[in-house]
Amino acid sequence: MKTNMPVVTVPATDRATAALADWLIRDLTAVMLEQAGLPDPQRLRRLPTITAAHIGTPGKLRRHARALEQTLAQVERHLRAGAHLGEHGLGTASVPAVPGELLDVAADLAGTVAERGSPAAALANRAVLLAAGVIGRGLGRVDASQAWSATAGSYCATITQLWRDEPQAQVLVDPG
Repeated sequence: MKTNMPVVTVPATDRATAALADWLIRDLTAVMLEQAGLPDPQRLRRLPTITAAHIGTPGKLRRHARALEQTLAQVERHLRAGAHLGEHGLGTASVPAVPGELLDVAADLAGTVAERGSPAAALANRAVLLAAGVIGRGLGRVDASQAWSATAGSYCATITQLWRDEPQAQVLVDPG
């Protein structure tokens, strides 16, 4: 489904990248895990806010990456133990639980942060995809439309704040 979700464009300053990475790790990932009924979203919410200093010195994201690794390990154990999945399996071919544009933003952000030397955003992206797969298969705590609305609202709030705080950022809407 094409939604014309606004997308933040560069110049991707450290401050703008930090705001989006913070949204991805501490908000989107936690919301998705919670809505999918997967373990420990609160661990991510308790992490320190990601700042430009974290992006400028990716070693400062070690704590975030470690928390995401531990959360993913818990999620994977939970999913492997989940007899309720039956033959459904998990996949993300047509996951309606998250707008496609947000998955694109998360993937781009994962690459940007990885280029700076931290796997944190890529780990968060992986957790979001796992949770979206659970919700998209109807196995979460909420249905896909509720997750879709929550994630879209979360992103729009983040880019609105970013647009106010980061004068060089632009918000573009794909007219296609």
